[in-house]
Amino acid sequence: MANRLESQDNPRGIGKVQIPLHVKLIFPSVFVLGLVILYPLISSLVLSLFNYELTRPDEIKLNVLGNYGKMINDDVFWLSLKNTVVFTGVSLIISIIVGLIGAITLDQLPKRLAGLRGVILIPWLIPGVIVGFLFMLIFDVQVGVANVILERAGMIKEFLPWLMNDQLAGIAVIVANIWNQVPFYILMFTAGLKAIPAEIKEAAIVEGASRWQEFIHVTLPFLRGILIITSLLMIIRNFNNFPLIYTMTGGGPVYSTTTFVIYIYRLAFEQFNIGYASAVGVVWCLVLLLLSSLYIKVLSKQDSI
Repeated sequence: MANRLESQDNPRGIGKVQIPLHVKLIFPSVFVLGLVILYPLISSLVLSLFNYELTRPDEIKLNVLGNYGKMINDDVFWLSLKNTVVFTGVSLIISIIVGLIGAITLDQLPKRLAGLRGVILIPWLIPGVIVGFLFMLIFDVQVGVANVILERAGMIKEFLPWLMNDQLAGIAVIVANIWNQVPFYILMFTAGLKAIPAEIKEAAIVEGASRWQEFIHVTLPFLRGILIITSLLMIIRNFNNFPLIYTMTGGGPVYSTTTFVIYIYRLAFEQFNIGYASAVGVVWCLVLLLLSSLYIKVLSKQDSI
């Protein structure tokens, strides 16, 4: 009876907070994402403020900036930062160039060869661990295909120890990573090329524009949005690329291929230094956010082109 009287006095529910339907529908997803992403991030931030080593449970104590100050004199930390930036930057630049060339080439293929687009995507579908084992064999010092090809081409006189040399291991890892991610760029750029109106291209050619001018002034501006999104995704992916690097080199030799994610893994699960590993993880996240924001800011300046 009381509920009926209340509904009669306030038939439209005035004064009550009504949650929109779309908010109710996305709440489970937001909750799961918060549990999976936000909770580990906050936990890492809290753990980074402690001297927390699993092998010394009785010596856990608060040390607010101690772990962060330790990074200043940590040579491996700075080396891992350099390796991460080089690995990400070189992989990104070469993959964009190769992916764009591949997309333009595939876009001009006749319809009877359209099935090649699906074949080219195969490297992207292979897990990083499998790619790592595959390129371990390719760069093997004794039976590796890479050495055989280079020797027969006259580029080397003897087989090179790719994965055992601190200067060559980084090259081998980057080559494997590029092979793995180029198909993604080809797929995205091909989709972008298909979205360019044919009338605009035809108008540019009628006006006397060369193929290069048409590419610079018509094709690239239409691909700019796709370039920003795909490159940002690949920056995040390369920063987090653990399976391929760890499978091929384990971060060696002599830390030459140790990136942030490899270094954090070693600190946490080999040295059991959870506090310092968390601090490095926080800095890693900040560096990734900084590079991503700068990248978006630079490529989003449409007016400057």
